[in-house]
Amino acid sequence: MLENVLELSVAAVSAIDSGKVTLDDTVDHLPDECRRTLSHLLSLLYRYRKSIRRVWVPLCRKMPQIEVAALLDSALTQCFHQTGVEAYSVVNVAVKLARRYHADKFVNAILRSSLRNGYTLPEKADEILPDELLKHWQKQFSAETIGAMARIFLEKPQFTFRLCRGAELPAGCAAVPSAEPFRFACGVPGAILNSPEFASGAYYIQDPATSLSVSLAAGVLGESRNVLDICAAPGGKTLMAAELLTGGAEITAADVSAVRQKLTAENFARHHLTARIEVLPPEKLSGSFDLVIADLPCSNSGVFRRRPDALWRFSKSALAEVMKLQRQILQEACRLTAPGKWLLISTCSIDREENEALLTMPQLKVLKQETWLPDTDHDGAFAALCQKLPL
Repeated sequence: MLENVLELSVAAVSAIDSGKVTLDDTVDHLPDECRRTLSHLLSLLYRYRKSIRRVWVPLCRKMPQIEVAALLDSALTQCFHQTGVEAYSVVNVAVKLARRYHADKFVNAILRSSLRNGYTLPEKADEILPDELLKHWQKQFSAETIGAMARIFLEKPQFTFRLCRGAELPAGCAAVPSAEPFRFACGVPGAILNSPEFASGAYYIQDPATSLSVSLAAGVLGESRNVLDICAAPGGKTLMAAELLTGGAEITAADVSAVRQKLTAENFARHHLTARIEVLPPEKLSGSFDLVIADLPCSNSGVFRRRPDALWRFSKSALAEVMKLQRQILQEACRLTAPGKWLLISTCSIDREENEALLTMPQLKVLKQETWLPDTDHDGAFAALCQKLPL
């Protein structure tokens, strides 16, 4: 089991660091037990990577190839942050795996020296956050705010869920802050996921930060006859919007992913709501809608507790690339918005450069905008309700 997990971790980290995939992509296809084990290891690795690399990188004359670096990161994460496996066993397995890269002697020496030198848990932002991201954030946030977010980065997020359409707070659960009119709670995953209430659509698993965007549009949803969510899958925000629609209003959930749209359809069925499900890219959609919801792909900088690899995937070039994609989708969303009606923009990013660029289209008037920074109760998020100016 140890060898298999370490081998999978090396492959996953190498792929993530190459910019090919995200952490979620590397584990989604695995059997449940293996997925949980690997996901836990990878989450720890990316949370503590900087402090771990402060142990082993100074021992190297030059940075090793990406697979060997991933092996050292993975092995030392297990040694320093997982108590279920003896360090000597991790070293032996890592050295065995290193033979395929002709680096077994190197890995053996680095791991044993690292263990002798010891490890100290990180406390300060510059001991936790990747250098490039830290410099970027220092232009946007105070040292106090960055320090608080760095500490949150090391925390495992609590399991949160939305109480749908008047559902009662389950026994043993606690309410957590969210944007009105939505209600959220935290609890034990198994108790919620295996409950008859979850099966009947009384609960939806999501973070309270997702309530920010739809809450800004709560007033106009009651006036909307037709609504389009242009990047809907798996349907969390679309469901929230659907619950606020009034008599006869229709909602369309569109996304490019057929696999994820199956989840959207399943979620709507479980919640006893209806939506028109479309598997189409934004440029292929047609119509004129009273409200268009554009939950855009982004840098994921606001959800770093759940996607700790996002901060290590950050770069100025990657940010520019995602901002270009956002602009393309936003142009289509604006095209599909009826003149005088509304466009709701949201991201799970806290990056000011990224989010403010979304509000520069001349045909849009910003009515409301808000940003939530991550804290212990919720992730970070950005949302803006805009009106498309009449022709």
